[in-house]
Amino acid sequence: MIRILIFSFILLSSLFSFGQEIGSVKNGNYSIKLLKSNNQFLVVYSDLNSENFNNRSFHFPNKNTIYNIIVDGFDAINDHQVIVKTNNDTIIKFEFKKIKGKKMLKIKQNNLISNTFSTSAFFTKNEILNIFREKA
Repeated sequence: MIRILIFSFILLSSLFSFGQEIGSVKNGNYSIKLLKSNNQFLVVYSDLNSENFNNRSFHFPNKNTIYNIIVDGFDAINDHQVIVKTNNDTIIKFEFKKIKGKKMLKIKQNNLISNTFSTSAFFTKNEILNIFREKA
């Protein structure tokens, strides 16, 4: 388990140092960012389950696919989840819920190999769409 954590830290550190930040949003103590490194996109978010606001992440090769999943989720009328398997060991759940009249998104991640779970804070549609806007 320690080896997995160390490897994850090294991997994330290398992506942070070499990745280009496309956009980010801070919601109190929690944040979410979109980074681009080579041909991969990485979503990094603060984990609600962590006492130290540790970051969790998942990657995907196509920005438009994930963008469309999120926009379609916000446009749906009912509360619902969209489940995406990003690779052999990671499942991402996009949970769309109406709270106080606003549609919100929470990301839940399940790593099947390490049997770990993480959860982001809720973010509004404008906050999430903001991370996809390239900085000038």
